[in-house]
Amino acid sequence: MARVAIPAAINGLAANPYKPVIFLAHPPRTHDLPKGRHDTTKGDDDEIAGDRPSDSGRGRRPARANRCVVMADLLYAGFLGLIAGFVPVYLGLTPLWAFKRLSSAWRSALLSFSVGILLFLFVDVTHEGVELSVAPGSSPSLFALGLVVGLAGPVLVSGRRGRARTEAAGAARPTPRKFMGSARLFTAFTIAVGIGLHNLGEGLAIGASYAAGTLGLTTLLVVGFFIHNSTEGLGISAPLATEPTGRGEFLLLGFLAGFPTVIGSMIGSLSYSDAFGTLFFAVAAGALLYVIVELVKISYAPERMRTGFVSILAGILFMYSTGLLVQ
Repeated sequence: MARVAIPAAINGLAANPYKPVIFLAHPPRTHDLPKGRHDTTKGDDDEIAGDRPSDSGRGRRPARANRCVVMADLLYAGFLGLIAGFVPVYLGLTPLWAFKRLSSAWRSALLSFSVGILLFLFVDVTHEGVELSVAPGSSPSLFALGLVVGLAGPVLVSGRRGRARTEAAGAARPTPRKFMGSARLFTAFTIAVGIGLHNLGEGLAIGASYAAGTLGLTTLLVVGFFIHNSTEGLGISAPLATEPTGRGEFLLLGFLAGFPTVIGSMIGSLSYSDAFGTLFFAVAAGALLYVIVELVKISYAPERMRTGFVSILAGILFMYSTGLLVQ
């Protein structure tokens, strides 16, 4: 997530109009032009675009043309989210099959590295959620509610899975894997949901900056989030290094973690709400806190404490370095 709130980022760019700006190619948006200015691609009488003067004497774009422009903007915002979040998450999941061939020592280090990645994301979303909770239109109680929901949800589901497994063992009958799954697979899916909620907030930031017409900031966010989010797939892959996984799990995990960026970008291009941002970030913080505790339990080994701490620190610094790209 960008280190600055949306209004502050936009105002900061406006305050320095001489800052170099990189533009992404996109369909021209007539409603970005200042009032009183006309698109130079149209004729003076607007006959090319099909606009006709109304009875009041003022030229007005037909409602159908307005809907087409809004739809084009919406689809382009979704495309930005696709590039920034959906594609890089799958890139980060690609080394999953290589991780399965690692030794136990390297797999333990990979789990600790994943803990460092998730710790950074937890601090990130908590910081963003707390900042948004004091903004006009939001409330600290929304952050508290989201944190409880994000943490209690996986805890309750995990407890139910544990009771069902105990009952199945007592009855001397196998537990269906498709219903229960393994503890590591459940942890991986919880990580994917937490990262997905985090990426939903990133999508809101991308959509809001695009709707404001600050295309230089939009490009910076898309490129930065692309590199930043490609590391998040590693956090999902680590718990599955010793688990048999198929193509279905791979596709579903990437979808849960990456597609919310597309949704967030489309929503943010239409409207941006600090209240929704607070809630999404808080739920993500709760879910990430749960999986951090679970991964620490899985990766803990007294004889590898030094390697574990070094790997956690490496994960935090790695995410921090990629996060600098969206400052």
